[in-house]
Amino acid sequence: MTESNLKDQLKQLLKRGYSEIDVRNLAMAPAHIVDQAVTEYHSDLNLEEQTSKVQHNQASFAMSLGG
Repeated sequence: MTESNLKDQLKQLLKRGYSEIDVRNLAMAPAHIVDQAVTEYHSDLNLEEQTSKVQHNQASFAMSLGG
């Protein structure tokens, strides 16, 4: 299994609600791959949150223009 596939599977576990500790304990992978997966997962979450805030602000602004 490639590192990329392994990281994707680890991130899927995190998305499904497994804690970082669970993923670290369950993963049969080198520590640096698990660390990268956790870091990428948090980065993805932050990006999603920022995108959601921007979309919310744009929608609120558009609604204020309407009436």
